[in-house]
This record gives sequence, structure tokens and C-alpha cells, in this order.
Amino acid sequence: MKYFLKIILTFAVSSMPIFAQTQIADSSIAHPHRNALINSLAQPTIIWATNWYLLDQFWADISMRTLQNNIETGWVWDEDPFDVNQVGHPTQGALVYTAARAQGLSYWQSLAYPTLASLIWEVGMENESPSINDMITTPTSGVAFGEIMHRMSALLLGEGQVKPAWRQVLSAVSNPGGYGVNRLIFGTKIHQNYRYEPTPVLAGLSLGAGPGFEDDTPENKTPRRFARLNLVYGNPFSKHKNFKPFDNFMFVAVMNVGRKDYVGEIYASGMVFRLHQYEKKKHRATLGIFQNYDFMNNDDYKVSSSSIGPGMMHNYAVTPELSFRTQVATSFIFMGSAGDTSDEIPDDGLEVRDYHFGPGFSGKLITKVSWAERGDLYLRLKRYFIYVAGDDEIEGFENINILNMGFQARILKSYSLGGEYGKVGRSVTYLDDSWRDTLQTGSIYRFYIHYHISESLFKKV
Repeated sequence: MKYFLKIILTFAVSSMPIFAQTQIADSSIAHPHRNALINSLAQPTIIWATNWYLLDQFWADISMRTLQNNIETGWVWDEDPFDVNQVGHPTQGALVYTAARAQGLSYWQSLAYPTLASLIWEVGMENESPSINDMITTPTSGVAFGEIMHRMSALLLGEGQVKPAWRQVLSAVSNPGGYGVNRLIFGTKIHQNYRYEPTPVLAGLSLGAGPGFEDDTPENKTPRRFARLNLVYGNPFSKHKNFKPFDNFMFVAVMNVGRKDYVGEIYASGMVFRLHQYEKKKHRATLGIFQNYDFMNNDDYKVSSSSIGPGMMHNYAVTPELSFRTQVATSFIFMGSAGDTSDEIPDDGLEVRDYHFGPGFSGKLITKVSWAERGDLYLRLKRYFIYVAGDDEIEGFENINILNMGFQARILKSYSLGGEYGKVGRSVTYLDDSWRDTLQTGSIYRFYIHYHISESLFKKV
């Protein structure tokens, strides 16, 4: 599969001169902060122009009057659909952030640019009042998402100075706002800012299907097809001294096939600070601060959060082949959202926001038993506790609890069979006694085949 992928990618770009030739890296580009600033100004402008001149979106009809009105009206909680707010805006933030990283700026140096771009967008690029939730979500979730995109594009380019065409295309696809655009603008000079660092990577692609249903209507066993990408980057127990943010991260993306909400799940969690390490005989542990971006929208439930907080990873080697790994974490949610699982449409047919915004807290417990090359058993528990803000009619809390348990069994060198059971429970606790608590639960079963991507994809070949 790896070599077949190379052939397809090389053939697809053979007619594109900018990528078709293998080239050697030049010196680094100059004025990185200036270039990052220009991009943070240009990106929202280009998105606005596309929506106004090509897509004829009414909200893109802006002028000096709308700018003045936005400033005078002040900040509000918007009514945009869940996917727009919780995937669209983080993606915007990630594109600006990765453009800054592509200039050679560090994680910390790049943080300001998605914040600036979000401010420009909210105040000046829409004829609607600036959004509180978007102003928070765009940079905080965008940075977590974007740093992963930047790291993966550097790995995909490989370690040699010569960058084959198929690697350049893969890197551009994985990081369009960073490597893709900047490669077109600056040419091979951009390669200097994508230094390959030998890093252990576990990566895999899964294809599968399974029924899902709300527990109060078990006869509605809707088949669900999906594709899933899993990535574990870096060794959390490594002792190298020059630790940088996201030297270790986990990323999962689930795409639904044939469903209204095609982006099903995104989990991004990276260690920003490493606080302490412990190693003795069969035990290894790491304590750190983790930045997280979570998104789930599987028709039956919707929840998203941008958060940061402490966590611990522990590994116990029972035997040389059998290990038991546990991760425990808790986080403060900068901005979270959770919503109704019913997706009911009002009688007037108008689309309304069916979810709540607010800050809060989250926690997770992940346990995994691995038996060398034979397979894994795992269990994940996640809880989101989100305060309802910006709603004049409701004062209360959203509680989302998610359980996943499953297995993977290796059947061939590069393939495994897997199965998973997921359970979600959502309750809303209202502080006003006139409102009663609600409870909704749902389940999903998944069966899939998993392809273990060869590590050579991330190395020079």
C-alpha cells in the first residue's frame, strides 16, 4: 500500500512544476514575524472575499458602517451551526498558526497570530456582531490542531535535504496553511524551517461500520460507515532535556461516510510542559501539562471543548511482551459546547442553535493492555462539565459522559481487526427549580479493519 501510494502521488503532481522536481533546501527565509503578520491579515480577507464575491453570502456584505456597528454593539454569543463554530473556526485558527510556524517561529512565538486573525475576522469581516465563543475557540483550539499539522508535515517531508515530489504533496495536504501555501510563495527556502527530528510515531488507518442508536429507540439501528486516522507522536517517557511543546501528542480523526455530519470526531492532545518523570524497574511515569481540542458530533450527541490541564501517563511492564498503560488527566475548559441529541427541527423550519456554550472542566481516564505484536485491549472514560453561559432562559450545567471499550487483534504484519463499543450519556442540570433535569443516552458499535502505517513513511527512503 505504501509504494502504491507513492506511485499515485508522484503521477498526480508530475504536471505541477512547483512540486514535480526534487529540490535541495536553501537558506531560511527572512522577516518571519513580518510574513506571519501579513498572513494573519491576508487569511481572513481571502476567506471574506471568497464568501462575498464567489459564494454571495449575506453576512459578508461589509462596509465601514458594519464595522462601526460591530464595535458599538459589542460581543455576543452567536447562533452558528455546531460544525461551523467547533470545526470551522478551529481550522481557521490552525491555518494562521501553521503559517507562522512555517516561517520558523516557535510554538510560543506563533500564538499571537491566530488571536489577531480571529479579532480581525470577528470585528471587521462579518456584518454580524463579534462572537465571544469564536474569539476564544479559534486561537485556543486552532493552536492545538495547528501544531499537530505542522509536526506531521515536517515528518512527511523526510530527513534528507532532497524532498521528493510525493513527500512535498503529502506535506502540503496535511498542512495546507503552513507548508502548502508557503512552499508556493517561498519555494525551497521553506524547507529549512521543516527540520526532520527522529521521532517514534505510531500511525494507522481504520475503515469500518457498525450500528448506532439512541437507547430509548433501540429499533433505530442506523448503519454507520467511517474512516479513522490514529496518531501517537513521540515517547512520553523519553528523557531528552530539550523538551518542546507537543514533542508528544495524540491525534484521532473520525470521518463519517454517507451521513449529514461527515466530521464525526477529533481528539487532539499534546504535552506543553513536562513537569516530572519517574522510572524504576518495571514502572515509568510522566507528569505534564496538556493542551486539548476535542470535537464529537455523531448525530446522537454533540460536544466540543478547548482545554488545558495536568495529566499523568504511567506504564507498567508486566513482562517483556505484556504492558499496561494508564493515562489520567483533568483540564480547565476555556470554551466548551454540548447539545441536544434529538436534532429536532422547529415547526417553523428555521434552524436554531441546539447546543450550549460555556467554560467548564473535563477529565479522562485511558487504560490500555498491549501484548507485543498480538493486539490491544483498551478502555476510555471522558467527562465534560460545561457551564451554560450566554443564555437568558437557562442557567445550569451540561454533563456529558462517554465510555469506549474495544480491542485490536493483529491478523497480518500490517493489518488488525478491531471492535469497539461506545456509550454516551448527557444530562442537563438546571439551577432554576422550575426546570427538570433531562437525560439522554446512546450507543454505537464499530467493527473495522486497521492498517498500520509503516514507520518508513516518516523517514527518508
